[in-house]
Amino acid sequence: MALSEDEADAVPLLVSNYHFVDEKNEPISFALLPIQWNKDEGVDGEKKDEMFLYGNMDNGLQRIYKEVVAWKFDLLDAIPEISVCTKDNVWIKLGKPRKSFEETIREVLITVHCLHFTRMNAEASGKSVWEYLSKAFG
Repeated sequence: MALSEDEADAVPLLVSNYHFVDEKNEPISFALLPIQWNKDEGVDGEKKDEMFLYGNMDNGLQRIYKEVVAWKFDLLDAIPEISVCTKDNVWIKLGKPRKSFEETIREVLITVHCLHFTRMNAEASGKSVWEYLSKAFG
């Protein structure tokens, strides 16, 4: 049964085994895109160059290649979520990156996870933060 447009909009898009490239097809971090701090505001910063998302959707059944223009993160769930916005203004959640791409975005992932942990555990010690990050990124 096909989804209606409203139902399709309600289903969050998730990409896995992803990586980002610039216009020269070189690996690049999505952190260079403008960030959206609040859903009620526009993006903060100016997009300088083209950036494209390659990845898999629908458990690997569908490959995507989309130009992206911004990124955001959400710290409210059990685990932090990072999303990118396509040129068509569609937000796509980032799942597990491609293994060879992990090092390119490692600093951003660690920073977002650190913010998430300290938001959820405001009284946590520095040692607790390091233990959490070691388990998450060991």
